[in-house]
Amino acid sequence: MSHASVDEALTGYRIVHRALLTSTASRWRDLDISMQQLRALYLLRDEDEVPVGRLAELFGVGLPAASLLADRLVRSGFVARRGDPADRRRVLLSLTRAGMRLVTELQEGSHTVLRRWMASLSPEDLAALSRGWRALAEVASRYSELLEKSTV
Repeated sequence: MSHASVDEALTGYRIVHRALLTSTASRWRDLDISMQQLRALYLLRDEDEVPVGRLAELFGVGLPAASLLADRLVRSGFVARRGDPADRRRVLLSLTRAGMRLVTELQEGSHTVLRRWMASLSPEDLAALSRGWRALAEVASRYSELLEKSTV
């Protein structure tokens, strides 16, 4: 494959990405949380419940900074905090219904827009896009596996 073809594909990706950001911008613009807070919400969605120390570890910050981050999310109503019954020194964090709803809305908003755009493609173009995404996903999966093996 030529570099021109790769560059053309990347240009198409940038145009779609920009349009997707524009179409979901109003929801993001009204959101009053930092990128680190958003990352914490996604982490809690993926891991269900984590101690504050795990937040500190994953974000590369100290325990006081992680506690401050957790405090802001608790005050905003997106995160619940409770003591760990197995270890009274630990504090566990989990998403509230509002936090889960926010993460879901943000993620599904993009998916809804993409679905609408894909539905307007011709069957041939949609099949070509599907083949392309599957092929790229396969390459990405192999690359990810190689990275995991090299760090072990």
